[in-house]
Amino acid sequence: MSDERSLQTLIRMHQNRQISRRTFMQRCAALGIAAPFASILATPGVSLASSYQNAMLRPGLAQQSVELTIGQVEEPDTLDPHNLTAAAAGLLGYVAMPGLVWWDYDLGISPMIAESWESSEDGLTWTFNLRPNLVFHNGKPCTAQEVVRNFEHIMDPEGGSFLAPDYVSVASVEAPDETTVVFTLSEPFAPFLAILTNRCAITDMDAYDDTTPVGTGPFKIVEWNRGTGVVLEAHDQYWEEGLPLASRVDWNFYPNSDSRVLALQAGDIDIVYSVPPEQVDLLMQEDTVLVEPIPGVTHDYIAFNCASGPFSDVRMRKAVAHAIDKELVVEGAEWGFAHATNIPFPPTSPWYIEIPDYEYDPERAQALMAEAGYADGLELDMPVAATTPLPEIAELIQPDLAAIGINVRLVETEWATYWPEIYLKGQFDITPMGYSARVDPDQTFYPRYRTGGIHNPMGYSNARMDELLDQGRVITDFDERKAIYDEVQTILVDELPWLWLYLPDVRMGWRNNITGFQQHPAAHFYVTTSTKEG
Repeated sequence: MSDERSLQTLIRMHQNRQISRRTFMQRCAALGIAAPFASILATPGVSLASSYQNAMLRPGLAQQSVELTIGQVEEPDTLDPHNLTAAAAGLLGYVAMPGLVWWDYDLGISPMIAESWESSEDGLTWTFNLRPNLVFHNGKPCTAQEVVRNFEHIMDPEGGSFLAPDYVSVASVEAPDETTVVFTLSEPFAPFLAILTNRCAITDMDAYDDTTPVGTGPFKIVEWNRGTGVVLEAHDQYWEEGLPLASRVDWNFYPNSDSRVLALQAGDIDIVYSVPPEQVDLLMQEDTVLVEPIPGVTHDYIAFNCASGPFSDVRMRKAVAHAIDKELVVEGAEWGFAHATNIPFPPTSPWYIEIPDYEYDPERAQALMAEAGYADGLELDMPVAATTPLPEIAELIQPDLAAIGINVRLVETEWATYWPEIYLKGQFDITPMGYSARVDPDQTFYPRYRTGGIHNPMGYSNARMDELLDQGRVITDFDERKAIYDEVQTILVDELPWLWLYLPDVRMGWRNNITGFQQHPAAHFYVTTSTKEG
C-alpha cells in the first residue's frame, strides 16, 4: 500500500472514530509525517491533496508569517502563574506556561515539558525526565532546578498558591541533575499525576509576574492590554520542531456574545472560544464558518451558601431542586446543546454513577419550604457573573423560584469582580456558576467539599464527606476509589451544596481557512498547530 493510500485510510479511520487522535499521530509518525502536519491532517475539512504534499515534502516547515485572532469570552483577573484560579487565566496558562504533563484530547495524561516519567512500586517516588534543551521565553534554560523552584513556591505555606493543598503529601522535590525531577511523597497519593495537569504552570521564578509571565510554551505573552486582549508571539526556541505554526496570536476579549459572532462572520476573528447556542444553527449555514459541537465535560450548576442564610437548611436547597425544570434550562440556556445532569460526570466517564434526580415538582418544593419555616416565601439577591450562560440561567430559573415563593433580584457583576470578591468570599445565598472539568475526581471534590476547602465558599461541611475525600487521596486501587466516589456523589446529591444543572457541549467556531485546530472536550484551548490558508 502506498504512503498516500495509507494516509487516506488513517484519516478515514480517525474521522470515523475508529482510532484515537493519539494513535493517528503515532501512525503518521511511522509514515514520516511531522507532528505539526499530522495535526492538520487530523482536522475535519482539510484538503487531503495539498496537506499530504506539505506533510510529505515539507515536514519541518513552520509558517511563521501567520497571525491568528482569537475571540475569548472572559478576561482573567490575574495571570499569576501559581494562582490561575479563573478558567480564563488557566486557558492562557496552558498556552504560555505548560506544566510537566497535560490533559490530552483523548482525556488521557500525556507528556508536555516532561517527556517521560515513572513511579516506584509503593507510589512514593515519582521521577520525571525533562525534554532536552527546554528554554524559557526570555532565553533562560528551563532546567530541573527551575522546575523544583516552581514547586517549592507552590508548596510554600506563605506563598499563597491555590494549588498548595494538592501537594500536601509531597515531602520533597529534588533535581539530581539538569533534566531529572524527583518527587518523594510522604504517603501514596492517587491523583498525583492528575493534579500536575491542573494549571500547574512552570515559569521562570526570577521573572515571576502576574501580567506578562514567562514560560516555555509555544507562545509567549508580550503584552496585556486590559479590557482588550493579550498579545502572544511565537516562541522561537519551542521544544517541538516546526511549531507553533502561527507567528502571533491576538487573544482578544469579547464578553458580548453578539459581538463575538459578528466579528467571526466579518473575518475579524479567526477562532471563537464559545459560540452562543442560539447562533449554532445559523452559523452552520454559512460557507465561511465552521461550527461542530462536541460533547463536553464541563458543567453548570447552582451554588448555595450552606453556612448561613435560608439555604443553610438542606430542605430549602431541595426545594430549589424540585422547583427547577432542568430540561427547560437546557433548551433555554443552551438551545439543546447540553445534557441535563445531577452529577459532574458524563455517562462515558469511569466515575459516573446513576443516581435518581429530583423530579420537577413545585408542590413538593413549597411543602419543603413550609417545613423549613418559609411558608410565606422570601426575597433575596442572586449575584450573577456577566458571562454567558450564567445570566441566561439566572433568568430562566427566576420564574421557577418565584412560583414557589423565592423571589430573587438578579444582580449582574463583571467576572473580574464576581469571581474574587463575591464567589470566592462566599458573598451569596444562591448563585449560578460554571466549572471546568478535571482529570481525577479528587480534583473535583476535595477542594470544593472538604471542610475548609480552598474552593468551598459554600461553607459546606460533612464529617463523612471529609473521611471519604481523605481516603480517596491515599487509596490507589481503582475499584476501591470508585466505591468511595460513588458514595461521595450520593451524599452530594442528597445534601446539595451544589445543584448540578447540565453538561454543555463544546461549541467553538472558526473560519473555514483555519487548519490544524481541534476542540478539546474539557474546553481547553490550544492553537499550537493552528494556521491559516490564503
